[in-house]
Amino acid sequence: MSWHPAYRDWVLAPDYAFADRHLRDLFLDALVAHARGVAALPLAQPHGGELAALEAGLQRLRTAALPPRPDACPDLYYALQRALEVDVGSAPLGWLRLGLSRNDLDMTVYVLRARDTALQRLRALLALHGALLDLAEAHVETLMIASTHHQPGQPTTVGHYLAALAAAVERDVERALQALERLDRCPLGAAALAGTSHPLDREASAQRLGFRASVASTYDAVSAADWQVDVAHVAQSVALTLSRLLTDLIAWASAGVLRLDDGLVQGSSIMPQKRNPVALEHARTRCSRTLGVAQAVALPGHNIPFGDLNDFGPDAQGALQSLHQLLLGALELSTACLRGCSIDTAALARSVAATDTTATELADELVRTAGRTFPEAHRDVAALLAHMAREGRPLGQAEPADLVAAGGPPLDPVVLREALAPHAFVARRTGLGGPAPVAVRVHLRALRGRAERYHGAVDGMTARIDTARQQLRGSGKDD
Repeated sequence: MSWHPAYRDWVLAPDYAFADRHLRDLFLDALVAHARGVAALPLAQPHGGELAALEAGLQRLRTAALPPRPDACPDLYYALQRALEVDVGSAPLGWLRLGLSRNDLDMTVYVLRARDTALQRLRALLALHGALLDLAEAHVETLMIASTHHQPGQPTTVGHYLAALAAAVERDVERALQALERLDRCPLGAAALAGTSHPLDREASAQRLGFRASVASTYDAVSAADWQVDVAHVAQSVALTLSRLLTDLIAWASAGVLRLDDGLVQGSSIMPQKRNPVALEHARTRCSRTLGVAQAVALPGHNIPFGDLNDFGPDAQGALQSLHQLLLGALELSTACLRGCSIDTAALARSVAATDTTATELADELVRTAGRTFPEAHRDVAALLAHMAREGRPLGQAEPADLVAAGGPPLDPVVLREALAPHAFVARRTGLGGPAPVAVRVHLRALRGRAERYHGAVDGMTARIDTARQQLRGSGKDD
């Protein structure tokens, strides 16, 4: 058949090239799983030789040369079918067509691909999570200023900040695991949409492909696009959280507080001193592009009939691949930067000392020792801040006389000095989730404990899939 050049060049050729590069082995896995299901039918028992030849031919197709363009065959499936017929003949090929539709086959392949890439991104997300935990643990006592509304807020520690980011990433890990659980269901055996009258065992096919279960409804199996929305939603959440971390790290690098290893920076063609944190910049742009591409993944499922359609089938694969590459790149670049950086703790300490960010603790101290209500103490400290500003001195240099001059109560010099000390501000906040080193270490231990469970879940699913693939691509028998 001669294809119209527009249809061939804009649809068939790019889809064919993508499928041959990324999906061929998955198509063959699904076809082998189906062929083994057919071989188990009573109807097929007298034809074991043909079915053995069929599977052998399918395995040879994994490395066979196929036409580079879809001139005679519109897509990879038909190219595989034609090559298989030439290799083993029409009789074995006839068994492969029994109870099989392009609808359930294609959707099975797309879900297999989505599961593989989702697992790869999840492993990268867990690697980022581990890097955050390690860096946080190394800096549980490193003071820094946390900002609110882009202004200095209160003292905390780098460890407290990074543990908070790790907690946010942990929620994305949980979202990814939940999405994977929903994705881990096999469409194969649904045929066009109503299944088949042949007694093919769909659960056995799912097991052969390493799925946890089959999609319960044959209609749903070939019609659902919400799994792609799951993929897009998780990617968006990860990209949003990660972009905020990267924005902070870029600001730290700009301030000279964070220094990346030489392999993660670039110089300037004219300014010899430059060490541009380009790895962080490229990671952040990938987060931004992930957010855009995620819309291209989710929106094709909008306002279309509930049935098998190209909108969320072949036409969605390019967007899914772009999303995967962008987010995976952002995650791996970010992890490399966290693993390959140093933090100037002395510079951070100087910046903390130069601010008035311990004001809240002084107000709390006035409540404890001077009998003030917090609103009264808040006014006292605000007046003291204005007094110190008029004198051109930072709050940390305030003496009891300054507090009295500002209209506040007298306070013991040692008590005042301790209340204004950034390290004391942090050390006193030992409650759940607080910045005191003892509290941060408790939080980090809890995060690490849950991370072990997440790694176990990923390892378990990966092992199940790997075992299934070895059986599909190896012995020719179901174990």
